[in-house]
Amino acid sequence: MTTVLVTGAAGRVAGMLRPGLDGLSLRVVDTRPVTGWDGADVVLGDLADPGFAAAALDGMDAVVHLAANPNADAAWPHLRGPNVDAVVTLLDAARAAGVPKVVLASSVHAMGGYPVDGLSGDGVGGLANGALIDPDWPARPCCTYGATKAFAEAYGRTVADDGGPAVLCLRLGAVLPHPTDTGNLRVWLSPGDLQRLIRAALAAELRYGCYFGVSANTHGVFSYANAMGYRPESDSAIYAADVPVGDGGVCRWRAAPLAV
Repeated sequence: MTTVLVTGAAGRVAGMLRPGLDGLSLRVVDTRPVTGWDGADVVLGDLADPGFAAAALDGMDAVVHLAANPNADAAWPHLRGPNVDAVVTLLDAARAAGVPKVVLASSVHAMGGYPVDGLSGDGVGGLANGALIDPDWPARPCCTYGATKAFAEAYGRTVADDGGPAVLCLRLGAVLPHPTDTGNLRVWLSPGDLQRLIRAALAAELRYGCYFGVSANTHGVFSYANAMGYRPESDSAIYAADVPVGDGGVCRWRAAPLAV
């Protein structure tokens, strides 16, 4: 049975992922008390501590790294520890332990700086006629938080290219049971599609890649084309007529509310 370490297990995203990991042997990690992971080996500690990271990774076949400060408005001092230092420590420990694969939670904020037709921006590299932002384009963060995710992707590539674990970076959108306003319609990732995305990444035989974790949204701006076999099934369009106008909390200083 595949043994997987899930970090950030006390978080909201991990809670929505949990039903999709049935059949796996799980160890889960967080700095906070963890509930809802019956049957898993629960370990509390800080992944920025090399000794703790090494112990947590012992015997693992794969890692799903969700732990981070998810606040896109946070300043650098609050982001560096959980989003940069802990990622470096975790990836270095995974390489030292011979862990075969790390699935790394990145964010659409790592690419949120690309202006899109209908969105505000600098007019450079803007997309029109329904074109989508391609995951193979260079990272272009929209905020400091996005920059920490772009760094994590780059460091992951360094580790993978240097003989470490395979690293698959998933640029997650708004992981919610359903969109909360029109801004979420662009970047929604349903819980079911989150589970499909993670299982596809765990099964994929790839050394490295960055892929958008979004549902098959009619109003989407990020391409979910991928080499992992991920096939999203949800579409935020079914909620479009029922949600209020808003920016969705995603790249709010660049994005205009979506008119539907």
